[in-house]
Amino acid sequence: MSLLQGLWARRRERPVLVAVAALLLASLLVYPAVDWWLRASFEFASDFRFGDFGAYTGAVDRWRAGEPLYRRTDEGGFWGTYLYPPVVVLVFWPFEALLSFRDGAMAWLLASGVLCWGGLQALVAALGYDLRWFERVGLAALLAGFHPAVLTAKLGQTALLLGGLLSVSAAALVRDGRTAPIDAGPRRSPSALLAGAATAVVGVVKFAYAPIGAHLLHDRRRLVGALLVVPPVVWLSIRFFGVDAHLTYLDVLRWGVSQGSDGTRSPTLWLAPYYKPLAWLPANATVETAQAFRVVASVGIAGLVVLAPPRARRTVFALGVAAFPLLTPQTYTYYFVALLPAAVILLADEIERDGYPELVLIGVLLLHCHAYGLRVLVVTLPDAVPAFDALRPVYLLLQPGLWGNAVFVGLATVRAVQATAPFADRLPVGDRSTAGPTDDD
Repeated sequence: MSLLQGLWARRRERPVLVAVAALLLASLLVYPAVDWWLRASFEFASDFRFGDFGAYTGAVDRWRAGEPLYRRTDEGGFWGTYLYPPVVVLVFWPFEALLSFRDGAMAWLLASGVLCWGGLQALVAALGYDLRWFERVGLAALLAGFHPAVLTAKLGQTALLLGGLLSVSAAALVRDGRTAPIDAGPRRSPSALLAGAATAVVGVVKFAYAPIGAHLLHDRRRLVGALLVVPPVVWLSIRFFGVDAHLTYLDVLRWGVSQGSDGTRSPTLWLAPYYKPLAWLPANATVETAQAFRVVASVGIAGLVVLAPPRARRTVFALGVAAFPLLTPQTYTYYFVALLPAAVILLADEIERDGYPELVLIGVLLLHCHAYGLRVLVVTLPDAVPAFDALRPVYLLLQPGLWGNAVFVGLATVRAVQATAPFADRLPVGDRSTAGPTDDD
C-alpha cells in the first residue's frame, strides 16, 4: 500500500490525522509561492544569495593558493568565514574548481537536494511502504516547500547534504533490523556498518551534529561502522592540509563553543536562521543553566540508549537526531532539515502502534512555521496590538520550532522508556499501544 492510500483509508477512523496531514501538505506545497511573494514584497525575506557557500568556496580558493585555510576577523573570531574541518574542503572543491560561483552554488544545491530526497525515499521504502511515481515527485515538492530546506538553499548551507546522509543512515538501520540477526557480527551486517559510517560522516562534516551519534551506543556494529570512517578521513585531512590547519581548527571550535554560550540575542532582532531553544531560561543564569541542562540531558539520553532493547533501534535513532538541536551549543533554523528522517521514523512507529501520529505531523508543521511564526509573534503582533508587547519576557518560550522540537524529543523519549521498562518484554506482542513496534514484524 502506498502512503497516500494508507492515509486516505483512515479518513473515517482518524479524521483528525487526515485533517492535520492535509493542512501540513497544503502549507508545504504553497510555501514556494509564498516565499516568492515575500521576497518580492518585503525586505526581511532574503533572496538566494548563497552567502555560506561563498565562505566554503573562499576556503577552496585559499587552499589552492597556498594560503591559510581559516581566516580570523578583526575582532579575533572567525565569524562569516569557513568553519568546517579541513577535510570538508574536498567536498566543495569540484563545485568551485569546475564552475562559476552561481553555477557551482546551483549544482551544490541540486546535488545535496537530490541526496536528501533520495535518502528519504530509501527510508520510506525500508519502513515497508511503496511509493508511486507521483508520490516520489510529491515528496520532492514537499521537501522544496519545507522552510528550513528553503533557508539552507538560500544560504548554500550543508543541511540538505547532512539530512540526506542521516536519511541513508536511518534507512540502513531499519533494513538491518529486518534482515540481520541481533547477534550478527559486523561482517554479516553491512547495513549496520553503513548506518554507522553515514552517521560518522555527518559528524565529521559538522561537529555540532554530534548528538545524532547516540544510536551508535545502542549497537556495537554501528559503532564499528562509524570508527571505520576515522582512519581514512584523518589520513586525507592531514595529507592535503597538514597539521597546522588542524591546530587552527581547534581554535575555531573553542570560538564556536564560546559563541554558543554568549548572551542571548533579543528575538525582536529577528533573523530567519534564529533559534535559541534554551534562551528562555532565567537571564541571570542562562549560560550555566543551559550548559547544565545539555550535560544532564546528554547523559540521560546516552543512558536510555544503552539500556534500550535491540527492538527499539528505530526509536533511539529518532531520539538522538531529534535532540541534537536542543543540545548543541550553537543551533540554527536550517538544522531542522536533519529532523525529517526522525519524523518519518516516528510517524511510521506511531501509525504501527496506533498511537499519536498527529503529534508528529504537528511537530513538522511547527518546525516549518518556526522562522516566520516567530516574526509574527515578536514583530507583527506587537506592532498591530501594542498590548502584546507585554509578552516580551516569554517571547523565546513561544518559538514554534522549540515546541516542534520538544514534541519529537518527548515522543521519542516516552517510546524509548516504554520499550526499556522492565516489564516491556513480558507484554503481549500484539499490544502495540504499550509495547510498541518491533523491527522484526
